[in-house]
Amino acid sequence: MKKIGLVLGGGAVRGLAHLGVLKSLEKHAIPIHCIIGTSMGGVIGGLFAAGISVSEIEHTFIHTPKYRFIDVGIWQRGLLAGNGIIQVIGDLLEKQNKAGLKIEQFPIHFKAIAVDLMEGKQIVLDKGDLGTVLRATSAFPGVFAPLMLNDQMLVDGGVLNNLPIPDMRKEDVDFIIAVDVAREHEKKPPRNMIEVVYRSYSLMTAERKHNSLHMADLVIRPEVGQYAAFDFTKIKECIAAGEEAAESLIPEVTRIIAEG
Repeated sequence: MKKIGLVLGGGAVRGLAHLGVLKSLEKHAIPIHCIIGTSMGGVIGGLFAAGISVSEIEHTFIHTPKYRFIDVGIWQRGLLAGNGIIQVIGDLLEKQNKAGLKIEQFPIHFKAIAVDLMEGKQIVLDKGDLGTVLRATSAFPGVFAPLMLNDQMLVDGGVLNNLPIPDMRKEDVDFIIAVDVAREHEKKPPRNMIEVVYRSYSLMTAERKHNSLHMADLVIRPEVGQYAAFDFTKIKECIAAGEEAAESLIPEVTRIIAEG
């Protein structure tokens, strides 16, 4: 059987479409051997790789009050301190009896991508506590404060690599599926400062993303461009869009797997 690698990119709330993709893959019993993600793709991919079911992750994002994901930290190099998401993830891991589980112990090989602002380079996180790693990969600059880890100042990996397909090419996999939820060209004006910053970063990273897309064997593109990147009222719609996009490609995936 072919080993499948799944690459999950950044996209803020749109990145919850990754849950829909995983829901479809899980429903059709398509095994994933390795997951590499950044930003929201790192969060969703890390929880799934830890052995938490899609339904549990989905329930957490839909039913957790939105204020629990944020904590104001204007004096901490970001509008939001970013510790709220660690607590939410910690509660979920505790509920699933996975508190203290290290990434090295995951049933699915997992790596998250972050960027060290001190050295100006990409950092691959594949060891240690999941909550800390996910806090780093999702620390979108200007919105969430960076994570200080040892001598590193870590932020969202999407700053340099919003769809880390090249990193998956280094893994022992036979077939790469990439899920692209980022939209760099939008006609709707940004609604606030956060969306201005987010769209600016999306434009800056667009060329690198497009240059790496050819390295994937299959690209899934959920229709989430109509939803604002930080519109938390559209969580269910983004999940549904991911599932719909994946379902349309399931016949191709199953055919490839059957070929051995």
